[in-house]
Amino acid sequence: MLTDQHIAEALSRAYIRAIAGRAGLNLAIREYDYGVDGSFDEVIVYQNRRVESGFSLSFQLKAPTQWQLNSTHVIYDLEAKTYNDLILRRSRRTAIPCILILLALPPDPAQWLVCEESELRLKGTCYWEYLSGSLSANRQSVRIRITRQQRLTPESLLTLMENVKTGE
Repeated sequence: MLTDQHIAEALSRAYIRAIAGRAGLNLAIREYDYGVDGSFDEVIVYQNRRVESGFSLSFQLKAPTQWQLNSTHVIYDLEAKTYNDLILRRSRRTAIPCILILLALPPDPAQWLVCEESELRLKGTCYWEYLSGSLSANRQSVRIRITRQQRLTPESLLTLMENVKTGE
């Protein structure tokens, strides 16, 4: 049987696969994780066929059960090495942008997935953040706050891709 951590990872991948599919974007999951778990790629119509446009948004995916929610933010203690990887990536202005995607799962694994005849429901929601700031000297973790308005939805993902295309 898989560990809860591996099950959470599988569910987080299913979540972003559904969001990317609904948004009409191609999803690539990396075989090896060197600070990037995957990317979303724009697909366009060119001469009556569909091709990738060359615009891409990378992501690091986390699926924790230990997070907090207040009226405006999701609060999470991100591993310092992951935080620094994302900050370093952003400091390279010509690099493909890399966002953090956080699937905030309920603490009880039995609540993560509901299977009914009429629907399949994944409990929790994804939030995204494009981290900025200075590298952290912390060895363990860095507390981050993601505004609750930054939910990963098909619409927000398409807006992020438009930002990639315009250089925002």
